[in-house]
Amino acid sequence: MTSTVAPEPAVAASQADIAVPPPAPGFGTIDLLLLLMAALWGANFFAVQYGTAHMPGLAFNTSRLALGALVLALIASFSAPKPWPSSTDTLRLLGYGVIGNGLYQYLFVQGLSRARGGSASLILAASPAALALLGWATRTEKMTRFLVSGVMLSVIGVTMVMLGDNATPGQGGSWIGSVYLALAVVTWAVYATLLRPLTQRVNGLQLTLITLVGGLVPLVAMTAPDLLRTEWFTLSWRTWTAMAYSGLGAIVIAYSIYYYGLKRLGPTRTSLYANLQPFVAILVAWQFQNDRPTIWQLMGFLCITGGLLLARRTA
Repeated sequence: MTSTVAPEPAVAASQADIAVPPPAPGFGTIDLLLLLMAALWGANFFAVQYGTAHMPGLAFNTSRLALGALVLALIASFSAPKPWPSSTDTLRLLGYGVIGNGLYQYLFVQGLSRARGGSASLILAASPAALALLGWATRTEKMTRFLVSGVMLSVIGVTMVMLGDNATPGQGGSWIGSVYLALAVVTWAVYATLLRPLTQRVNGLQLTLITLVGGLVPLVAMTAPDLLRTEWFTLSWRTWTAMAYSGLGAIVIAYSIYYYGLKRLGPTRTSLYANLQPFVAILVAWQFQNDRPTIWQLMGFLCITGGLLLARRTA
């Protein structure tokens, strides 16, 4: 998602590490992968909703992260390149994992359990703007007019999607939930900005695994009571399926794509693809809950798509 900005000389000295190649013109493989990431994360809302309805929420979240870390460890033991990151980089990744997979996940679950789904998606849609501002402040990302316009258009699009939410009137959320989610946005922006230099020299599989392990340490400590109270042998196959999808699809596959996007496009452009999540969630609801999208939501999707295309352009 500790967050002390490096002194000016250190920032200047690390420009070679944090430089990201300019985005390639046109639609390519990276765009397809990031669209897949958005689809996996969009459908994950329903997996998490189902899982947290049938077991303690924090226990479900910690379990899916642990499952993802276990699978990544098995894959890495056979396919990850050697050597592994240096001890210095490993310690940094573990520390950043506490921020991005520990603190962020805690704030996200606490906020999502207290705020309406539409409001939650709208608040989380501020992530690209937060990343852009932080990247500009730390001089790690060049703010072109296309990137600024793309961020603004994308946020407008998500707002339109949420205005078309078919939620029942009166189902308001707690303001505390909104505070949790706003803190989650800031946490993720700090995490992605800190992580960016390491994406240039650390293998994506290793990076994903180490940051997951770093996040699991505080999560297990915080959720130990819920984990112990959970009656694991009584969970239905549907709950286990939701956990498997959320741990393998939304963590192992989607996170690996996200870190690859950080390396190729930088945090702001990569995070803009995540703004497609609300529309994916709407399509899933249409298919499985007969909840038809509204004209506002369709217009919002067009704005989000236009924002992505603008942000992919070079100045």
